Amino acid sequence: MRPCTRDQQAGLRERLRVSAFSPIELATLLFTVSLLSLLVLATTAGTRQNAGAIRCLNNHRQLALAWRMYAEDNRGKLACNRDGGNAGKSAADASWVGGWLDYTANQDNTNVSLLIDHNQWPYGAYFGPYIRSASVFKCPADPSMAHVAPGKLLPRVRSVSMNNYMGQKSRTWTTPSSYSLYGNIEQIGAPAQLFVIMDERADSINEGCFMTNPDTRWNIIDYPGNYHEGAGTFSFADSHVELHKWKDRRTTPTLIPDVLIPLNRTILNDVDIDWLDEHTSQLK
Repeated sequence: MRPCTRDQQAGLRERLRVSAFSPIELATLLFTVSLLSLLVLATTAGTRQNAGAIRCLNNHRQLALAWRMYAEDNRGKLACNRDGGNAGKSAADASWVGGWLDYTANQDNTNVSLLIDHNQWPYGAYFGPYIRSASVFKCPADPSMAHVAPGKLLPRVRSVSMNNYMGQKSRTWTTPSSYSLYGNIEQIGAPAQLFVIMDERADSINEGCFMTNPDTRWNIIDYPGNYHEGAGTFSFADSHVELHKWKDRRTTPTLIPDVLIPLNRTILNDVDIDWLDEHTSQLK
């Protein structure tokens, strides 16, 4: 290879000088790179937060599909949805899921068979033939635990409940009610408007029935979940799922670990209760 001439060397030095960054340009570049790095980190953090919501929505899609498949396999009859401490454990109290959740050593808190083993629980776990994994019944953002033994905590198995107006053996809070109970899927006149399954707050959830009372305005019986930045997950009778953002802070009071929230309250002018009532049932 022939060595560069003096003119060529001078031209090369000039090109390098021209292409080099001035101190101001270098500072600007470093600032820009730092800003982009912060934006990437913020986006990544948001993605992590949203990952739980995406998984929760997917869980609800599977639950909605199982709810519909059960009805189709049973001539339109909806899965039982009985409330009470014995739900899912006897013929009189048949329910789509069994068990009563609290913060104690009660084995229902950790017993996944009450959710998916219909052979063991013939009056509960009705979606077991359609859903094999019990994890579908628990929102990944629900951190609630049960005190199964002194100093020993285990995650509770469920964070979802079913609209009390949906299902065989279901009931209304006010009797008689001006709103329709749905025991058969063909009775649901506005499936895109009425929810079936929802996330319930950890300090409110017990059996698998979410109680509402549209007959009395602003009466909240059970409290909805707000695990996703103030939003809760719902699956509807037409099988679509969505996150709903709560607007009134009284609907989502601060959760105190291991303390149950008082139920059946009146919260005047709470628009969230209006939304729940509007998506629970329709007037007869």
